[in-house]
Amino acid sequence: MFPKSTHETFSQKLYQTFTKNKRFIKPKLSRTDFTVAHYAGEVLYQSDLFLDKNKDYVVPEHQDLLAASKCPFVAGLFPPVPEEKTKSSKFSSIGSRFKMQLQQLMDTLNSTEPHYVRCVKPNNVLKPAIFENVNVMQQLRCGCSRGN
Repeated sequence: MFPKSTHETFSQKLYQTFTKNKRFIKPKLSRTDFTVAHYAGEVLYQSDLFLDKNKDYVVPEHQDLLAASKCPFVAGLFPPVPEEKTKSSKFSSIGSRFKMQLQQLMDTLNSTEPHYVRCVKPNNVLKPAIFENVNVMQQLRCGCSRGN
């Protein structure tokens, strides 16, 4: 992913890339933390050891063994890696495979017209007949930002 990166340089890259994104917040007093404004509220992430946690390489022999499993579920977790990717990198990490699978899922979702009902949580105290307008509006804005 980032062969010679540190958590500081990773954070700096995030700050540069997402500085104009309204959902990305750079804390004033930290050089390595960042906040993402999710639909449910702001979540603080700490990039210390963030890269180390995602360097979980899969030994190619183990990958082949699991992909050849007779259990369809297990075999489906380890689809064959496209040939051009195997030549360019010696190892395949779980993180890179997840990213590839997520991109495939996004391609599938973007090629369809999903129809669903969005549930809106009217309040944080889970009591009937109480509507927190700000909370409801935030959920509707976040849930409808892609035109759904």
